[in-house]
Amino acid sequence: MPASLITTSAELLEQIVIIAARQYPQGPPNILRSLRLTCRMSNSALSPESNSYLYLMLFKDRFSPWRNFSGGQLTVDNIEHELSKRFRALHRIRRGDIADPNILESLSTIYIMMLEDDGRNWEQLLWAQLPIFMTRFLRERLMVGAETNNGWPTENEVNVLAVSIFWLMSCSESIRDETDELRREFVQLLSPYSLAGFRYPCFTGLEYDFCPSENSPKPSALGMYSPTRPTSTTIFYFGRPVRFNFPPLAPYAILVHFSRLETRPLMIPPHLPETRAEAVADGISGPTKEDIVYFNTRCKTHFPGTVYGNRFDTLLRSRRHDPDWTRSIRDPLYRSPSSLPGQYIPGTISGRWQGSFIAPYYNVYKDMLSSPSAPSPFPTFGRFPLYVTFRELYCYSPSIPLPLGSGEGTFENAFLPIGCRWHETEAGIEFTGENASFQAYYSLPRQEHLEIGFVEGTAGESKSSAHGAFDVIITGVTEDRYAAAWGGYRYVGRIRPSDGLIVLLREPVRNASLVSFLRSSDM
Repeated sequence: MPASLITTSAELLEQIVIIAARQYPQGPPNILRSLRLTCRMSNSALSPESNSYLYLMLFKDRFSPWRNFSGGQLTVDNIEHELSKRFRALHRIRRGDIADPNILESLSTIYIMMLEDDGRNWEQLLWAQLPIFMTRFLRERLMVGAETNNGWPTENEVNVLAVSIFWLMSCSESIRDETDELRREFVQLLSPYSLAGFRYPCFTGLEYDFCPSENSPKPSALGMYSPTRPTSTTIFYFGRPVRFNFPPLAPYAILVHFSRLETRPLMIPPHLPETRAEAVADGISGPTKEDIVYFNTRCKTHFPGTVYGNRFDTLLRSRRHDPDWTRSIRDPLYRSPSSLPGQYIPGTISGRWQGSFIAPYYNVYKDMLSSPSAPSPFPTFGRFPLYVTFRELYCYSPSIPLPLGSGEGTFENAFLPIGCRWHETEAGIEFTGENASFQAYYSLPRQEHLEIGFVEGTAGESKSSAHGAFDVIITGVTEDRYAAAWGGYRYVGRIRPSDGLIVLLREPVRNASLVSFLRSSDM
């Protein structure tokens, strides 16, 4: 009998589909849809119920492997549902309709794909022409609703996801290819989100609540400007309804903002000395030409695609997004993709940081606070170099961590008890309360702690672990070589375990030579 589609075995038909689909690895496998529409036999043979292996292979060929499930949790129905959802989102993005009524479902799917990407997801997003879509969205839709909000852009669900995705897909090449006019447009669009922290905070919970519970109010306590912010929604993830928590928009807007500003180097005044040695010889303080050249060439924002860790690091690229993934997806059946159950990965902030900061002018910021309307055009502010070497110090059992404070005063004191004093050495830092009401000691991280991760918990909980830490303190200082050019500062603060929020106090160091470590302070 001549060979025909009807007489083809299911196994052979499966291999035909896989081989044909691999010829066009980007986008939905159109051959599968075509064959399933051919006849009842092929539709049945290629259905998820009849051919789980086919759908498993299609998913693995098209998308980055999932790391979010323990063995046995996924079924063919889960995989087929997620495949269909992702392909629907890719088709909608490729159509380019920025007013699509299903855009929230599409963007939430794309956002999770970006967090889970180890290469293959991005290839599918390129097929969908995501960069073109997101550029159009920001330019044409981001400000929708601002006209009824006193000129302020809204922080709704779609805008949150759009700005987040726009940053996650950014790289040095994409920014280099933008025109100067387009970069300026992005900066102007995102300036309110980046600089008006009283309207768009960088965190989702109450800023002064160090240990928020599940029932704690989510909007930030911002007085008369307290916004209505998106908190969570229900999405389908591998076929199951799960709670999806929206990230705050401001951190992503700040990163987009700074990465565009950095394409404009600081100008070098011709009267500056060439080198530090020349400045010292002439008794001149402040930056030199070589300081500005160093800043322009070295102090830039790191993009999501930057190589993770050192050359010995074998972590997958998606691991850098594990804390964001854990904050977004909340479901007891799905374990955190990280082996670290807390929201802060040890070692994240330790080391030398080089970059810049923007401090809005006091009078301009005061005017924004006192006016309900957004300034138009939004004011611009200058960048200033920032250099600091941070280290993390941990309170290990059986030591007792700092007591928990409450109220805005504690937040403004970097979550440290009001009136406490501290003394730092190379080995650690010791805190003493007013009238010696308490003592707390924090030491350098143990190697085994860095290997197994931060044990989730707060100072109010007693989760036992051989190596786990209960609390994290951050200290920092400007090294001498940078302090001579830009001024020296020292820092101290605490990490909020519920979401990884870091609050720091900064104090100028006025002596001529900075010590390598903080010795004592009563900031």
